[in-house]
Amino acid sequence: MNKTLLSILFTAMLCASFLVKAQTQDAPALEPELGVGGNIKLDEASTTYIDDGVDFHVHPLWESRYISEGRDNLAGKGIASIASEFNYNAIAIIPWLATGIDSDYTEFNLNAIYATQLFNTVDMFIGYNHLRTRENASNAHDNEVSLDLSYFYDNKFQLTSSAYYSFDSQGTFIELAISKGYEVSEAVSIDFQTGVGFNAGYVSDGHNGINNLKLKANVSYKVITQLEVYAYSSYTMALNKNAERFVGD
Repeated sequence: MNKTLLSILFTAMLCASFLVKAQTQDAPALEPELGVGGNIKLDEASTTYIDDGVDFHVHPLWESRYISEGRDNLAGKGIASIASEFNYNAIAIIPWLATGIDSDYTEFNLNAIYATQLFNTVDMFIGYNHLRTRENASNAHDNEVSLDLSYFYDNKFQLTSSAYYSFDSQGTFIELAISKGYEVSEAVSIDFQTGVGFNAGYVSDGHNGINNLKLKANVSYKVITQLEVYAYSSYTMALNKNAERFVGD
């Protein structure tokens, strides 16, 4: 992977949600989505698609850079991906396919996620992800498990924590974030987020401990009931970088 001290990521995303409703329970279904790198995205800016039951989403995505774990994975080149999400009550099956723009890179993730509401203000997501990548004719695969928590404070702030463990590197990466969402109108909403990442052997050739700082702004526009368009801009800065000792830094 290529590494940078800091990077600015400008991203545009077109989200088409094709919806099937089935009123099968009283409690609202939780809706995990996939964002950068196929990871669960718990941003509040996205509008609610359904109240409960069954639904199906399709998310085409273009990003000017592929940033994950605070690192520029494709040396400043972009990535295009598509995720299809099948949700039934508390279970979500989400395949994610990505290809590099002007680079010989492909990635496939197959996610299975269980979502539950611990309290009125706390959501929990337990996930399993099978990954396959190909870069410059070199193939690799991995399996990961993840735990995501989302806490809504007084309907004003959202606190999120994400931890995922790689069986290949036998390490964990943790992300903590705080976000604030605003409804500009019934169709337009914006969201601001700041977060930090911690490496614990997940990036095997990088230093352990606090890893990066991220600032993000997201805006979404609900065109019709089943179509939402949104874009975000993200700024990532490496923390405690030690490239002389750790190649992954």
